[in-house]
Amino acid sequence: MGDDLKNVRLAITLTALSALLGWAEWKTWRTSREIYPGARRAGTVGAPDTVLVLGCPWPMLHRWRVRIAIRSAEPATTRFLFSGGAVRTMRSEAQLMADYAVHTLGVPIDNVVIEDQSRSTVENVRNSLPMLAGSATIAIASNTFHAHRARRILRDQSPELAARLTRSRDYLPFEWGIAHPVLLGLEVYRSWVRR
Repeated sequence: MGDDLKNVRLAITLTALSALLGWAEWKTWRTSREIYPGARRAGTVGAPDTVLVLGCPWPMLHRWRVRIAIRSAEPATTRFLFSGGAVRTMRSEAQLMADYAVHTLGVPIDNVVIEDQSRSTVENVRNSLPMLAGSATIAIASNTFHAHRARRILRDQSPELAARLTRSRDYLPFEWGIAHPVLLGLEVYRSWVRR
């Protein structure tokens, strides 16, 4: 009887964990397709003229964001706008990301633009507006929920530029194992704290 109860508990636990992981993946996938103009919302990833890459002080995350930018565009023809100041680092987040893109991933240096004064997501978007003005299409590269927040900020600050948004490849199923449930948890926590 004791082994049967353990098996039932294990089955319930595994079912609950599977449901949680499945829900987090679905929520992440859905969020990656929100706040896009018209048909671009559910369509395939476009070929952006400019990719705005949002800074992060943690190397593992800012490198992930750079890889999202690279897989979302054609590095030889796309302009990459790296945005982020020196918040918790000696060098700006934008410069660290640009160095990684150029020296490790082979992005042509002529395709790199740096905005290194921003200290928040709102500033990333606001300070990048003048450099985005000439772009026909714009993608935002970050982890899914952060990119979603930046698209909302862009829509609020410049509806004209937000109309030029195209999808980035910020979502890949089960990327980094439990990263999506963790990032979803952080986003839920942020929403709860803001209330």
